[in-house]
Amino acid sequence: MIAKLSLGLILLTAQLLFSQTNSSVPFIRQRETNPSYDEGDWVSYSVARFVTSIAVGREYIYFGTKHSGITRYHQYRNEWDFPWTTSNGLADNAVSAVAYDSETSFIWCATRYAISYYQPSAHTWRNFFKDEIGIPVGDDIVSIGVGLDKIFLEARSGRLFDVNKFGGAVVISDSATRTGRALGSVEWFGLRAPRPKQLPQFFMSGGYLFDPSGYVEDFNFRRAEVVAAIEDKWGNMWLGTWGLGAARGDLHSLRLEMLQYGLGSLSVDALTFGDNVLWAGGSQLSEINHGITAWDLGRHRWTTFEQRNISELLSDQLYSITLDGHDLWFSTGHGLSLYSPSSNIWRTFDEFDGLSNNLVFDTAVDDSSVWVATFSGIDRISKKSLAKKDSVKITPISPGNLTLTRVRDLEIMENLLWAATENGVYVYDMNKKTGGYSDEIDGPLTNLVNSISRYENELWFGSAKGVDVFDVKKREWIGVPEGRAFPNTFINRVLASKEAAWATTNEGVMKFNRTSNSWHTFTTEDGLLDNRVRSVLLDGDYIWFGTDYGLTQFFWNSQYRID
Repeated sequence: MIAKLSLGLILLTAQLLFSQTNSSVPFIRQRETNPSYDEGDWVSYSVARFVTSIAVGREYIYFGTKHSGITRYHQYRNEWDFPWTTSNGLADNAVSAVAYDSETSFIWCATRYAISYYQPSAHTWRNFFKDEIGIPVGDDIVSIGVGLDKIFLEARSGRLFDVNKFGGAVVISDSATRTGRALGSVEWFGLRAPRPKQLPQFFMSGGYLFDPSGYVEDFNFRRAEVVAAIEDKWGNMWLGTWGLGAARGDLHSLRLEMLQYGLGSLSVDALTFGDNVLWAGGSQLSEINHGITAWDLGRHRWTTFEQRNISELLSDQLYSITLDGHDLWFSTGHGLSLYSPSSNIWRTFDEFDGLSNNLVFDTAVDDSSVWVATFSGIDRISKKSLAKKDSVKITPISPGNLTLTRVRDLEIMENLLWAATENGVYVYDMNKKTGGYSDEIDGPLTNLVNSISRYENELWFGSAKGVDVFDVKKREWIGVPEGRAFPNTFINRVLASKEAAWATTNEGVMKFNRTSNSWHTFTTEDGLLDNRVRSVLLDGDYIWFGTDYGLTQFFWNSQYRID
């Protein structure tokens, strides 16, 4: 009885922490899944380490999380499927309780703002907003009960509500129900869910330790409370922790394994692909935002690299990632880091090695050089000198023009290195070793240029005043189709390709369709996880957007949809 009470108190503590500290994307009253898109057109991923509740379904184990909506583990395939988030129709990604109705196969969940249910035959989420059904927004629903014909919702305050399990109005339960006389056959999830009287003495590998009093400790001595535990009928116990994610325990062998999943950092400012691995990281450091994520899409394996565990990685505050063959360059808040996955070796270069500044925003590589964009200009690293760290050769380029100039982005085109700076567009001839600022009258309307992207002879520039395009072959600024339709829009990143060009902003993503010669804007109402989009990565018919609250994948090139 003591162990059972202890686990319940742990869950209550986590629920209170969830209510008090959670932050998520700005609230939008989304009543159901956007009918303009098919399920899977928009899929988002975020930090999934903080679990609030668990439900066992026919095929999936459902985990309610603080940041990543409902994550889904396929128990027969032994792998994670994509999560359900606001991108799929949830009202909010902060889930306080999740429940499974075995009779209807409906999934029910409670978030900060709404009560939601998923209808599997229609692949659709529907949301009842708390302020419209008499539930105070600050009174979290901590338990969901599945009855014969009703779904019961218990708030932290003790108030009880119910709704017909096939949908309908949410109402305050009658007095007979509130006294418990109608709750005998209810299956409860969340805080009221039945829990093991005592957790087994599980054994773990990979540097993890399990404490049956209700904790998991990792190899960094971080202790995470077990806030949810449920047995299935196949001899497994599923655990949810507050800080280390989900785990599966075999009740026969007493082996417990952590099911690694999700981003290391909420904010995603940097993205790239390398050997079928998606790399992501962010610049906004906090208790939650830390670590570089490597997601092996082929093997469904998530790995997080943290500065605190790697002596040669001086910062995991990321601004960009550049692929160089099989190696990767990470532009960080303290130097430029090089990682070789084949040897698992990290190296970092900073001001002590000759960089102009430790704050590095971007890199560009060619056969002989690594070009480094810093807070104080551009540096060149000779690749030949990388054989020995003690002899690495780092030299600034055009110091007279670029001294103390913040350089945001770099792009190489033949013998020219193009730079987006706070003082305008800078061009450097790598053969002649000379450079200067572009001052054409038809160029960007502002000196603050953030991003460059090349497609064939075109260079697209994103600035604080919109988008501009330069034709290198013709040596002229050709403007943007539709003129300056958004002249005062701050562009974070720009990406040009054959079919389309993309411009990310703090108010969504703008797509230029080359065929129709038109622009279309996507926001959270379409499926973005957050409108503040910091990075973009093209992946064939799909495109990835890094935001302040995670990563969104969009099936942009669907033949059945016209955007």
